[in-house]
Amino acid sequence: MATVMDMPGTRARAFEPGMAASVGADTRTPGWDLATERRIDDGRTLANQIGWFSIGLGLAEIAAPDRICEWLGMEGSENLVRLFGVREITKAVGILSNRRPAGWMWARVFGDVLDLATLGSGLVGDNPRKRNVALAIAAVAGVTALDVLCAKQLSQPRHQH
Repeated sequence: MATVMDMPGTRARAFEPGMAASVGADTRTPGWDLATERRIDDGRTLANQIGWFSIGLGLAEIAAPDRICEWLGMEGSENLVRLFGVREITKAVGILSNRRPAGWMWARVFGDVLDLATLGSGLVGDNPRKRNVALAIAAVAGVTALDVLCAKQLSQPRHQH
C-alpha cells in the first residue's frame, strides 16, 4: 500500500495523531508538516507574536505617554494613552496565557477600532502633527488587518470531519 510519502510532489502532513501511520512516519504531534518538520500554523504562532508586541506597546504607552502624545500633537491625552497601555498588556496576558485565545484576539480588534477612532480625532482642527497621526493610523490599520486574520484563524474549528 502506497503512503502519501511515496507520491512525488506531495507533502506529508499529520494533522491528527491517528494520521501518522498513513503518512509513513511515527509522530504523535498533530499539526506538523513532516516533510519540512515545521508546524502547520493554526493562528497560534501569530497570536503569540501579537501578544508580545502588545506587551511592548503597552509598556511604551504606560512609560512614555507624554512623548507619544507630543509626537501625535495630541497633548492632554496622556491619561487615555496610559489606559490604552493597560488595555494592551491585559489583552497580551490573555492571549499568551490562553490555549484558545480567539476571544482575546477579537478584543484586540475592538481595541484597534478604539485606537483608530482616537487617532482620527487628531486629524481634525489645527493639529500641526497631522502627518504623524496619519502614519500612526496606517500602522494601526496594518496591525488591525493582522489581528483580524489571526482572530479568524483562531475562531475556526480545529478539526473538521
